[in-house]
Amino acid sequence: MRLVILAASALAFAACSPSEPKPAEPAAAAPAAPAADAHAGMAMDDTMKTADSSDDANTKETPDGYMFHTYPAKVESVHLPAGNWTATPSDPALVAVGDGEEIRMPDGVGHYVVKVTPKASGNAEVKFERRDTANAADPVKETRTVKFMVH
Repeated sequence: MRLVILAASALAFAACSPSEPKPAEPAAAAPAAPAADAHAGMAMDDTMKTADSSDDANTKETPDGYMFHTYPAKVESVHLPAGNWTATPSDPALVAVGDGEEIRMPDGVGHYVVKVTPKASGNAEVKFERRDTANAADPVKETRTVKFMVH
């Protein structure tokens, strides 16, 4: 009986063991370049991709409370009514606010367009304040807060 078990074990071992050396595996291919929406942070789902695409083509004013779905190093344009605006980011480590400029839109309306560049994944806000003059001591006439979900 022991001989039968020993023989069966030897056969099973032989069946599981290769009789020839296994051929070398081909070298692993270099990883594919990441997709445009895959970043160090979380990836965008289809709804967020649609929102990101629509704000890229925007020529309308950016409303108070609007959220940009974006990713690091992608420059976003915030459209505000023409005027004297200042911008204060909630977290300068996450977003950088560039200079603004007056730009005439295709419909003829002038906007003050501010470029905001996300720097790292996370959530940040930029508070925009409009005054009648460029003097920061003058009273604020309008405030808009724009949100950035950086993926």
